[in-house]
Amino acid sequence: MHVHSHPLASHALALVSALLAGGACAAGQGAPNYAGFDRSQCLPYANPAQAASFEGAPLLNLVVQDPRDDNPPPVEAIHEVTMDTGSVGLALDAARIPGYAQLKRLPEAKPGTQFLSSSKILWVGTWVPLRVTLFDAQRRPVASARVPVLGVETAGVCRGYVSGDATCKQHALPPAKDLIYMGVGFGREADSQPQGTPDKNVLLHLDSLGGKALAEGQLSPGYIIGRGGITLGLTPENTQGFGFVKLQPYGGGDGDWQAPSMCVSLDPQSDRSASGPLCVPGSLLVDTGVPQSYITLPTAIRYRTAKEPDASARKVLISVLAKGTEVELKIPDASAPVAQVRYQVGGTQPVTPLQVIPWSSDNRPPFVNTGRHFLRQYQFLYDARQGYVGFKAQTDGCGGA
Repeated sequence: MHVHSHPLASHALALVSALLAGGACAAGQGAPNYAGFDRSQCLPYANPAQAASFEGAPLLNLVVQDPRDDNPPPVEAIHEVTMDTGSVGLALDAARIPGYAQLKRLPEAKPGTQFLSSSKILWVGTWVPLRVTLFDAQRRPVASARVPVLGVETAGVCRGYVSGDATCKQHALPPAKDLIYMGVGFGREADSQPQGTPDKNVLLHLDSLGGKALAEGQLSPGYIIGRGGITLGLTPENTQGFGFVKLQPYGGGDGDWQAPSMCVSLDPQSDRSASGPLCVPGSLLVDTGVPQSYITLPTAIRYRTAKEPDASARKVLISVLAKGTEVELKIPDASAPVAQVRYQVGGTQPVTPLQVIPWSSDNRPPFVNTGRHFLRQYQFLYDARQGYVGFKAQTDGCGGA
Protein backbone atom coordinates (compact mmCIF):
# COMPACT_ATOMS: atom_id res chain seq x y z
CA MET A 1 0.00 0.00 0.00
CA HIS A 2 2.81 2.33 -0.94
CA VAL A 3 3.66 4.91 -3.54
CA HIS A 4 7.33 4.63 -4.44
CA SER A 5 9.46 1.62 -5.02
CA HIS A 6 12.91 2.36 -6.39
CA PRO A 7 15.97 2.99 -4.19
CA LEU A 8 17.95 5.13 -6.68
CA ALA A 9 17.75 8.76 -7.80
CA SER A 10 18.07 9.79 -11.49
CA HIS A 11 19.34 12.91 -13.19
CA ALA A 12 16.91 14.75 -15.48
CA LEU A 13 19.20 14.60 -18.52
CA ALA A 14 19.61 10.85 -18.22
CA LEU A 15 15.86 10.39 -17.96
CA VAL A 16 15.09 12.52 -21.00
CA SER A 17 17.78 10.68 -22.99
CA ALA A 18 16.16 7.39 -22.06
CA LEU A 19 12.78 8.69 -23.18
CA LEU A 20 14.04 9.83 -26.56
CA ALA A 21 15.73 6.49 -27.04
CA GLY A 22 12.40 4.78 -26.53
CA GLY A 23 13.34 3.13 -23.24
CA ALA A 24 15.63 0.23 -22.47
CA CYS A 25 14.74 -3.22 -23.73
CA ALA A 26 14.44 -5.99 -21.20
CA ALA A 27 17.35 -8.36 -21.66
CA GLY A 28 16.67 -12.08 -21.77
CA GLN A 29 13.64 -12.60 -19.58
CA GLY A 30 14.08 -16.38 -19.74
CA ALA A 31 11.67 -18.73 -17.98
CA PRO A 32 11.65 -20.27 -14.50
CA ASN A 33 11.85 -24.02 -13.91
CA TYR A 34 9.36 -25.72 -11.58
CA ALA A 35 10.31 -29.34 -12.31
CA GLY A 36 10.06 -31.52 -9.21
CA PHE A 37 7.55 -29.31 -7.38
CA ASP A 38 3.98 -30.60 -7.07
CA ARG A 39 2.62 -29.06 -3.86
CA SER A 40 0.18 -26.16 -4.14
CA GLN A 41 -3.07 -25.10 -2.53
CA CYS A 42 -5.89 -22.68 -3.24
CA LEU A 43 -6.55 -20.23 -0.41
CA PRO A 44 -9.91 -18.51 -1.09
CA TYR A 45 -10.36 -14.90 -0.03
CA ALA A 46 -12.55 -14.20 2.97
CA ASN A 47 -14.46 -11.70 0.78
CA PRO A 48 -14.78 -13.34 -2.67
CA ALA A 49 -18.34 -12.14 -3.34
CA GLN A 50 -17.93 -8.51 -4.43
CA ALA A 51 -20.07 -6.52 -6.88
CA ALA A 52 -16.91 -6.18 -9.00
CA SER A 53 -13.68 -8.10 -8.45
CA PHE A 54 -11.04 -6.20 -6.46
CA GLU A 55 -13.47 -3.42 -5.60
CA GLY A 56 -12.13 -3.88 -2.08
CA ALA A 57 -8.77 -5.24 -0.99
CA PRO A 58 -8.62 -9.06 -0.82
CA LEU A 59 -9.05 -10.38 2.73
CA LEU A 60 -7.68 -13.56 4.31
CA ASN A 61 -8.70 -15.44 7.47
CA LEU A 62 -5.95 -16.15 10.00
CA VAL A 63 -5.12 -16.95 13.62
CA VAL A 64 -1.91 -16.10 15.48
CA GLN A 65 -0.62 -18.07 18.45
CA ASP A 66 2.54 -18.69 20.50
CA PRO A 67 4.78 -20.97 18.38
CA ARG A 68 5.46 -23.06 21.52
CA ASP A 69 1.73 -23.83 21.81
CA ASP A 70 1.01 -27.30 20.39
CA ASN A 71 -2.77 -26.94 20.60
CA PRO A 72 -4.79 -26.59 17.37
CA PRO A 73 -5.34 -22.96 16.35
CA PRO A 74 -8.52 -21.63 17.99
CA VAL A 75 -11.15 -21.07 15.29
CA GLU A 76 -12.97 -18.56 17.51
CA ALA A 77 -9.89 -16.31 17.34
CA ILE A 78 -9.94 -15.92 13.53
CA HIS A 79 -9.20 -12.43 12.20
CA GLU A 80 -9.94 -11.07 8.73
CA VAL A 81 -6.83 -9.32 7.41
CA THR A 82 -6.10 -7.21 4.32
CA MET A 83 -3.64 -8.92 1.96
CA ASP A 84 -1.37 -6.14 0.71
CA THR A 85 1.26 -6.62 -2.02
CA GLY A 86 2.57 -3.09 -1.37
CA SER A 87 4.16 -3.91 1.99
CA VAL A 88 5.87 -6.83 3.74
CA GLY A 89 5.01 -8.39 7.08
CA LEU A 90 2.02 -9.11 9.29
CA ALA A 91 1.21 -6.34 11.79
CA LEU A 92 -1.51 -6.23 14.42
CA ASP A 93 -2.14 -4.26 17.57
CA ALA A 94 -0.34 -5.87 20.48
CA ALA A 95 -3.58 -6.42 22.42
CA ARG A 96 -4.63 -9.05 19.83
CA ILE A 97 -1.50 -11.16 20.35
CA PRO A 98 -1.92 -13.82 23.06
CA GLY A 99 0.97 -13.69 25.56
CA TYR A 100 2.54 -10.65 23.90
CA ALA A 101 4.36 -9.48 27.06
CA GLN A 102 6.04 -12.89 27.39
CA LEU A 103 6.85 -13.13 23.68
CA LYS A 104 8.62 -9.75 23.85
CA ARG A 105 11.12 -11.26 26.28
CA LEU A 106 12.17 -14.06 23.92
CA PRO A 107 15.71 -13.75 22.46
CA GLU A 108 14.44 -13.47 18.87
CA ALA A 109 12.06 -10.55 19.64
CA LYS A 110 13.28 -7.27 18.14
CA PRO A 111 12.06 -3.63 18.18
CA GLY A 112 10.13 -2.89 15.01
CA THR A 113 8.52 -0.27 12.80
CA GLN A 114 6.44 -0.20 9.64
CA PHE A 115 5.68 2.92 7.57
CA LEU A 116 2.96 3.16 4.93
CA SER A 117 4.23 5.83 2.56
CA SER A 118 0.93 6.45 0.75
CA SER A 119 -1.04 7.18 3.93
CA LYS A 120 1.97 8.39 6.02
CA ILE A 121 1.03 6.01 8.83
CA LEU A 122 3.74 4.77 11.20
CA TRP A 123 3.45 1.64 13.35
CA VAL A 124 5.89 1.13 16.23
CA GLY A 125 6.22 -2.02 18.35
CA THR A 126 8.12 -5.31 18.53
CA TRP A 127 8.63 -8.17 16.08
CA VAL A 128 7.73 -11.32 18.01
CA PRO A 129 7.79 -14.97 16.83
CA LEU A 130 4.32 -16.36 16.13
CA ARG A 131 2.64 -19.25 14.40
CA VAL A 132 0.20 -17.99 11.77
CA THR A 133 -2.54 -20.30 10.48
CA LEU A 134 -4.51 -19.38 7.36
CA PHE A 135 -8.12 -20.55 6.93
CA ASP A 136 -10.52 -20.81 4.01
CA ALA A 137 -13.96 -19.16 3.96
CA GLN A 138 -15.46 -22.18 5.78
CA ARG A 139 -12.90 -21.75 8.58
CA ARG A 140 -10.92 -24.84 7.69
CA PRO A 141 -7.13 -24.57 8.15
CA VAL A 142 -5.29 -24.36 4.82
CA ALA A 143 -1.67 -23.45 5.63
CA SER A 144 0.58 -22.32 8.45
CA ALA A 145 3.92 -20.58 8.95
CA ARG A 146 6.21 -19.47 11.77
CA VAL A 147 7.36 -15.88 11.20
CA PRO A 148 8.13 -12.66 13.08
CA VAL A 149 4.96 -10.56 13.49
CA LEU A 150 4.92 -6.88 14.39
CA GLY A 151 3.00 -6.30 17.62
CA VAL A 152 2.03 -2.65 17.17
CA GLU A 153 2.00 -0.64 20.40
CA THR A 154 1.64 2.90 18.99
CA ALA A 155 0.35 4.02 15.60
CA GLY A 156 -0.62 7.21 13.79
CA VAL A 157 0.05 9.65 10.96
CA CYS A 158 3.68 10.83 10.83
CA ARG A 159 4.13 13.06 7.77
CA GLY A 160 7.77 13.93 8.37
CA TYR A 161 8.91 10.38 9.05
CA VAL A 162 12.54 9.53 8.26
CA SER A 163 13.21 5.92 7.30
CA GLY A 164 14.89 3.96 10.06
CA ASP A 165 13.57 6.07 12.94
CA ALA A 166 12.12 4.08 15.81
CA THR A 167 9.64 6.84 16.68
CA CYS A 168 7.77 9.73 15.10
CA LYS A 169 9.99 12.68 16.00
CA GLN A 170 7.25 15.23 15.17
CA HIS A 171 4.84 14.09 17.88
CA ALA A 172 3.93 11.19 20.16
CA LEU A 173 1.80 8.46 18.61
CA PRO A 174 -1.35 7.18 20.34
CA PRO A 175 -1.74 3.54 21.43
CA ALA A 176 -2.62 1.18 18.58
CA LYS A 177 -6.05 -0.41 18.48
CA ASP A 178 -8.17 -2.39 15.99
CA LEU A 179 -5.19 -2.83 13.67
CA ILE A 180 -4.41 -5.87 11.52
CA TYR A 181 -2.68 -5.83 8.13
CA MET A 182 -0.61 -8.38 6.19
CA GLY A 183 2.01 -7.36 3.63
CA VAL A 184 2.97 -10.11 1.16
CA GLY A 185 4.98 -8.03 -1.33
CA PHE A 186 8.68 -7.84 -2.19
CA GLY A 187 11.31 -5.22 -3.00
CA ARG A 188 9.82 -2.76 -0.49
CA GLU A 189 12.86 -2.20 1.75
CA ALA A 190 13.85 1.06 0.04
CA ASP A 191 10.39 2.56 0.47
CA SER A 192 10.82 3.43 4.17
CA GLN A 193 10.50 -0.29 5.00
CA PRO A 194 14.04 -1.45 5.84
CA GLN A 195 12.54 -4.15 8.07
CA GLY A 196 10.23 -5.40 5.30
CA THR A 197 12.47 -8.36 4.51
CA PRO A 198 11.37 -11.73 3.07
CA ASP A 199 11.65 -13.52 6.43
CA LYS A 200 8.52 -11.56 7.50
CA ASN A 201 6.36 -12.77 4.59
CA VAL A 202 3.87 -15.36 5.84
CA LEU A 203 3.17 -16.76 2.34
CA LEU A 204 6.84 -17.54 1.69
CA HIS A 205 7.52 -19.55 4.85
CA LEU A 206 4.77 -22.16 4.91
CA ASP A 207 5.49 -25.32 6.92
CA SER A 208 2.10 -26.97 6.35
CA LEU A 209 -0.24 -26.98 3.39
CA GLY A 210 -3.62 -28.63 2.91
CA GLY A 211 -3.39 -30.23 6.34
CA LYS A 212 -0.01 -31.87 5.65
CA ALA A 213 3.42 -30.85 6.93
CA LEU A 214 5.92 -29.51 4.41
CA ALA A 215 9.52 -30.67 4.44
CA GLU A 216 12.14 -28.01 3.73
CA GLY A 217 12.49 -27.50 -0.02
CA GLN A 218 9.27 -29.35 -0.83
CA LEU A 219 7.37 -26.20 -1.86
CA SER A 220 8.46 -23.69 -4.48
CA PRO A 221 7.75 -20.48 -2.51
CA GLY A 222 5.54 -18.02 -4.31
CA TYR A 223 1.93 -17.33 -5.17
CA ILE A 224 -0.56 -16.54 -7.92
CA ILE A 225 -3.26 -13.92 -7.30
CA GLY A 226 -6.57 -14.91 -8.87
CA ARG A 227 -9.99 -13.30 -8.78
CA GLY A 228 -11.42 -15.47 -5.98
CA GLY A 229 -8.32 -16.50 -4.09
CA ILE A 230 -4.57 -16.94 -4.07
CA THR A 231 -2.68 -20.08 -5.08
CA LEU A 232 0.15 -20.96 -2.68
CA GLY A 233 3.13 -22.82 -4.14
CA LEU A 234 4.27 -22.88 -7.77
CA THR A 235 4.25 -26.01 -9.94
CA PRO A 236 4.71 -26.83 -13.65
CA GLU A 237 0.92 -27.16 -13.95
CA ASN A 238 -0.27 -23.95 -12.29
CA THR A 239 2.36 -21.76 -13.99
CA GLN A 240 1.44 -22.77 -17.55
CA GLY A 241 0.54 -19.91 -19.89
CA PHE A 242 2.19 -17.11 -17.92
CA GLY A 243 4.41 -14.49 -19.49
CA PHE A 244 7.42 -14.05 -17.21
CA VAL A 245 9.64 -11.09 -16.31
CA LYS A 246 13.02 -11.75 -14.64
CA LEU A 247 13.77 -9.75 -11.50
CA GLN A 248 17.12 -8.47 -10.28
CA PRO A 249 18.34 -9.42 -6.78
CA TYR A 250 17.91 -6.79 -4.10
CA GLY A 251 21.22 -5.35 -2.88
CA GLY A 252 20.89 -6.58 0.71
CA GLY A 253 21.51 -10.22 -0.24
CA ASP A 254 18.58 -11.38 1.92
CA GLY A 255 16.62 -13.16 -0.82
CA ASP A 256 14.59 -10.09 -1.78
CA TRP A 257 14.06 -9.00 -5.40
CA GLN A 258 13.78 -5.60 -7.05
CA ALA A 259 10.55 -4.37 -8.60
CA PRO A 260 9.91 -5.43 -12.22
CA SER A 261 10.38 -3.09 -15.15
CA MET A 262 7.64 -1.40 -17.16
CA CYS A 263 7.09 1.60 -19.39
CA VAL A 264 4.17 4.00 -19.30
CA SER A 265 2.66 6.38 -21.85
CA LEU A 266 0.16 9.20 -21.35
CA ASP A 267 -2.11 10.04 -24.31
CA PRO A 268 0.02 7.77 -26.54
CA GLN A 269 -1.81 8.73 -29.75
CA SER A 270 -0.92 12.40 -29.49
CA ASP A 271 2.44 12.41 -27.64
CA ARG A 272 4.95 11.02 -30.13
CA SER A 273 8.70 11.13 -30.61
CA ALA A 274 10.43 10.41 -33.93
CA SER A 275 10.30 6.67 -33.18
CA GLY A 276 6.66 6.50 -32.04
CA PRO A 277 4.77 7.09 -28.77
CA LEU A 278 6.94 7.90 -25.78
CA CYS A 279 6.92 4.99 -23.34
CA VAL A 280 8.72 6.10 -20.19
CA PRO A 281 10.76 3.23 -18.67
CA GLY A 282 10.65 2.69 -14.92
CA SER A 283 9.59 0.25 -12.20
CA LEU A 284 6.25 -1.33 -11.35
CA LEU A 285 4.23 -2.18 -8.25
CA VAL A 286 1.00 -4.19 -8.51
CA ASP A 287 -0.61 -3.10 -5.25
CA THR A 288 -3.66 -4.88 -3.82
CA GLY A 289 -3.80 -2.39 -0.95
CA VAL A 290 -5.14 0.64 -2.85
CA PRO A 291 -7.86 1.31 -5.49
CA GLN A 292 -5.99 4.29 -6.95
CA SER A 293 -2.85 4.41 -9.11
CA TYR A 294 0.29 6.51 -8.56
CA ILE A 295 2.57 7.55 -11.42
CA THR A 296 5.95 9.28 -11.13
CA LEU A 297 7.26 10.89 -14.32
CA PRO A 298 10.17 13.20 -15.22
CA THR A 299 9.33 16.89 -15.56
CA ALA A 300 9.79 16.69 -19.34
CA ILE A 301 6.50 14.79 -19.58
CA ARG A 302 3.45 17.06 -19.56
CA TYR A 303 -0.05 16.05 -18.57
CA ARG A 304 -3.40 17.58 -17.62
CA THR A 305 -4.59 17.54 -14.03
CA ALA A 306 -7.72 18.30 -12.05
CA LYS A 307 -8.53 18.70 -8.35
CA GLU A 308 -10.54 15.95 -6.65
CA PRO A 309 -11.13 14.79 -3.09
CA ASP A 310 -8.55 12.19 -2.10
CA ALA A 311 -10.15 8.73 -2.30
CA SER A 312 -8.55 7.77 1.02
CA ALA A 313 -9.24 11.09 2.81
CA ARG A 314 -12.31 12.71 1.27
CA LYS A 315 -11.83 16.08 2.96
CA VAL A 316 -8.46 16.65 1.24
CA LEU A 317 -8.23 17.95 -2.35
CA ILE A 318 -5.42 16.49 -4.45
CA SER A 319 -4.18 16.79 -8.03
CA VAL A 320 -5.13 13.83 -10.22
CA LEU A 321 -4.81 13.09 -13.93
CA ALA A 322 -7.67 14.81 -15.74
CA LYS A 323 -10.58 12.71 -16.96
CA GLY A 324 -10.08 11.63 -20.56
CA THR A 325 -6.31 11.18 -20.20
CA GLU A 326 -5.28 7.87 -21.75
CA VAL A 327 -2.78 5.72 -19.84
CA GLU A 328 -0.95 2.81 -21.44
CA LEU A 329 1.26 0.46 -19.45
CA LYS A 330 3.58 -2.18 -20.97
CA ILE A 331 5.47 -4.78 -18.94
CA PRO A 332 8.45 -5.10 -19.01
CA ASP A 333 8.95 -2.73 -21.98
CA ALA A 334 7.48 -1.51 -25.26
CA SER A 335 9.45 -3.89 -27.49
CA ALA A 336 8.36 -7.22 -26.01
CA PRO A 337 5.53 -6.78 -23.48
CA VAL A 338 4.17 -9.84 -21.72
CA ALA A 339 1.35 -7.74 -20.27
CA GLN A 340 -0.18 -4.40 -21.21
CA VAL A 341 -3.20 -2.39 -20.18
CA ARG A 342 -4.75 0.74 -21.59
CA TYR A 343 -7.51 2.82 -20.07
CA GLN A 344 -8.99 6.29 -20.08
CA VAL A 345 -9.04 8.11 -16.75
CA GLY A 346 -12.66 8.35 -15.61
CA GLY A 347 -13.67 5.72 -18.18
CA THR A 348 -15.52 2.45 -17.81
CA GLN A 349 -12.77 -0.05 -18.59
CA PRO A 350 -12.60 -2.56 -15.69
CA VAL A 351 -8.87 -1.90 -15.12
CA THR A 352 -9.41 1.85 -14.65
CA PRO A 353 -8.20 2.90 -11.17
CA LEU A 354 -10.38 4.98 -8.90
CA GLN A 355 -7.94 7.87 -9.36
CA VAL A 356 -4.53 8.35 -10.97
CA ILE A 357 -2.24 10.53 -8.86
CA PRO A 358 0.75 11.90 -10.81
CA TRP A 359 4.04 13.25 -9.50
CA SER A 360 6.66 15.06 -11.59
CA SER A 361 10.23 14.53 -10.39
CA ASP A 362 13.73 14.39 -11.82
CA ASN A 363 15.11 13.07 -8.53
CA ARG A 364 13.08 9.85 -8.46
CA PRO A 365 13.01 7.32 -11.30
CA PRO A 366 9.74 6.82 -13.18
CA PHE A 367 7.39 4.50 -11.34
CA VAL A 368 3.83 3.15 -11.56
CA ASN A 369 1.76 1.75 -8.72
CA THR A 370 -1.10 0.18 -10.66
CA GLY A 371 -3.51 -0.16 -7.74
CA ARG A 372 -5.57 -3.35 -7.47
CA HIS A 373 -7.88 -2.79 -10.47
CA PHE A 374 -5.02 -4.04 -12.68
CA LEU A 375 -5.83 -7.51 -11.30
CA ARG A 376 -9.21 -7.47 -13.04
CA GLN A 377 -7.32 -8.11 -16.28
CA TYR A 378 -4.26 -10.08 -15.17
CA GLN A 379 -3.37 -12.78 -12.70
CA PHE A 380 -0.15 -11.87 -10.90
CA LEU A 381 2.50 -14.49 -10.10
CA TYR A 382 5.46 -13.97 -7.76
CA ASP A 383 8.31 -16.49 -7.67
CA ALA A 384 10.44 -15.82 -4.57
CA ARG A 385 12.87 -18.67 -5.22
CA GLN A 386 14.01 -17.85 -8.75
CA GLY A 387 13.08 -14.17 -8.93
CA TYR A 388 10.29 -13.82 -11.46
CA VAL A 389 6.90 -12.21 -11.80
CA GLY A 390 4.34 -13.56 -14.24
CA PHE A 391 1.18 -12.32 -15.93
CA LYS A 392 -1.74 -14.22 -17.45
CA ALA A 393 -5.35 -13.37 -18.31
CA GLN A 394 -7.43 -13.26 -15.13
CA THR A 395 -9.86 -16.04 -14.33
CA ASP A 396 -12.43 -16.91 -11.70
CA GLY A 397 -11.34 -18.86 -8.65
CA CYS A 398 -7.72 -19.06 -7.48
CA GLY A 399 -4.84 -18.17 -9.77
CA GLY A 400 -3.07 -20.69 -11.99
CA ALA A 401 -4.48 -23.84 -13.52
